[in-house]
Amino acid sequence: MGFVQLKEEEKKTLTDLAEHGYVFDWATPSAEHTETVSYISNGDIAGLVEYERQPENLCDYLWLIEVADEYKGTGVAGKLLAYVGKDSLEAGFDGFVVLEAKSALFLYFQVKYGAKAIGGRRLFFDKEATQNLIDSYLEGEFGNGKSE
Repeated sequence: MGFVQLKEEEKKTLTDLAEHGYVFDWATPSAEHTETVSYISNGDIAGLVEYERQPENLCDYLWLIEVADEYKGTGVAGKLLAYVGKDSLEAGFDGFVVLEAKSALFLYFQVKYGAKAIGGRRLFFDKEATQNLIDSYLEGEFGNGKSE
């Protein structure tokens, strides 16, 4: 149970996830240098996130995030967002994470997770929002859940 960073050959096997409610094509990367991480619960791929470190923008860019139908509402999305935020902190980006949300999730990410609107459908998590995610969702995942 926990996070698994997928290797290139493992990503290519993510082709039959539709039966679990996944919509995105997880076998094909969104950009050249992305990382894909799965959250495993009870032996299932409970959720996936694809992100890219963008040192030129001093942030992690979140390309895709998706949770299996049976795990929606269980905190998996928060764990995945916190994981990316923790990566951003470790990369020296002060926890900044940028994403473009679907219209249905635009307000949800702001209210539920503390994202802030940039313009259009773009959102970002700053250091405070990222630390709140880590404190709320990563307790026990990486020691005490606190970032350094």
